[in-house]
Amino acid sequence: MKAVSLSIITLLLASLLLASLPRALFAAPEDKKQPIQVEADSLEIRDLDNISIYTGNVRLAQGSLLIHSDRLVIYFNDNKELTLMEMTGKPATFRQLDDEQNEMLGQADKLEYHEPKSLLVLKGNARFSNKGDTIESSSIRINTETDYIEAESSDPDERVRMVIQPKQPQ
Repeated sequence: MKAVSLSIITLLLASLLLASLPRALFAAPEDKKQPIQVEADSLEIRDLDNISIYTGNVRLAQGSLLIHSDRLVIYFNDNKELTLMEMTGKPATFRQLDDEQNEMLGQADKLEYHEPKSLLVLKGNARFSNKGDTIESSSIRINTETDYIEAESSDPDERVRMVIQPKQPQ
């Protein structure tokens, strides 16, 4: 009976995750219609704490979205709505196609998505690229609703690095 209830909880959490992933990580509209698939070496559900923890070679896929990490922790509020996703790895990575089918890539030691703020944070050896433009820094913050990007370095000897591709004639 315990295995059955665990399966039901896992399906419930997966459906909540599907409905709650960030807009920027769902840039291609057809991705929302795709099933979400999560693979990991282990899963721990702490229902009383509203936490799901996936560990060991974690792979999350939905349409063109692909996330790889060593560990994925999903935090929910008491209404089982997503509040925070934390992905850690060496590095944790994501890949997604935007509306124009351009590849967006991100990687960092830690990726965080704060649902209430629509905020994607890349921490530690952070790198984000889209359409050939690249930002590298110790921290990158992206508002997924406004596309506002902020990058900073935590070390005075390191700087924020950017590569901006020239616009191609139409």
